[in-house]
Amino acid sequence: MRKLLILFILSPLLSYAQLDPLYNQYFFNQAIINPAYTGVHDVFNATAISRTQWAGVEGSPNTNTLSVSTSAFKNKVGIGGQLIYDTYGINNNTEFNLAYSYKIDLSKNRVFSFGLQGGIINYNYNFQELNLEYFDDEVLLNAAQKVTKPNFGMGAWLMGSNYYIGLSIPRVFNVSVNDGDSESVRYRRHFYLSSGYVFDDLFAVKFKPSILLMYVDNNNYALDLNASFLLNEVLWVGASFRNFSAIGLNTQLKVKENFKFGYAFELPLYNSALIGYGTHSLMASIDLELFNRQALGRRMF
Repeated sequence: MRKLLILFILSPLLSYAQLDPLYNQYFFNQAIINPAYTGVHDVFNATAISRTQWAGVEGSPNTNTLSVSTSAFKNKVGIGGQLIYDTYGINNNTEFNLAYSYKIDLSKNRVFSFGLQGGIINYNYNFQELNLEYFDDEVLLNAAQKVTKPNFGMGAWLMGSNYYIGLSIPRVFNVSVNDGDSESVRYRRHFYLSSGYVFDDLFAVKFKPSILLMYVDNNNYALDLNASFLLNEVLWVGASFRNFSAIGLNTQLKVKENFKFGYAFELPLYNSALIGYGTHSLMASIDLELFNRQALGRRMF
């Protein structure tokens, strides 16, 4: 297991670039992957998500996200920010972004928005935590242990009363670092396509299928398929598949119109080495009417 973890944590230093952390509950906080989602619901929102992958495995990935956004200027724009802290093995990343979106009302129930975000991301590698047989590895001796880079992202969002479509590149810049004798790619840009539709009043419940496609290249991509049901306008329950190799269950409880709490669980289907280690996500969200023209309402996504 130790050798497996060492290969896993050192992968950003080799020819493979780091991939974005995957979020089980992206479908309730698209601002994580799309700045155009910022402020689209005409309220002030704060959402926190904590995700632990392969719980119980030493050095497993853990991601904590805090996202804050609000509508402003007669609800024509959205302003927000997000703080992401991501750890796995000897690596920890800290990212901070400010986001802006501009909304266009196409009709009474349709909104189109485009958004931009900018910030910084810090990659930190603590090689002292490695238990190595040899301490003179040139790859480790020359590798940069701390790297801070600027970030820029963009996205578009189309939303109706019962559907949404989003397209985004949350981190446009590839990140390459000179490690002395060679250059390593620490990050490659990701493309996101998300979409969902709500079938209203279907057998006295609401049914929402949704998808998320994350694409880097032909060897690095992820396709999430999700199906959720809204029971009694209070409780969402659903199931998801990722690349047809992992299955997940998710639920979200709505308290009045402004408080939401969620939990998601995921297991690999075919990787026997990780079958006993589940992935857990916790989410808490609050909507508030803080400024003029803001109003709480029913949110399907």
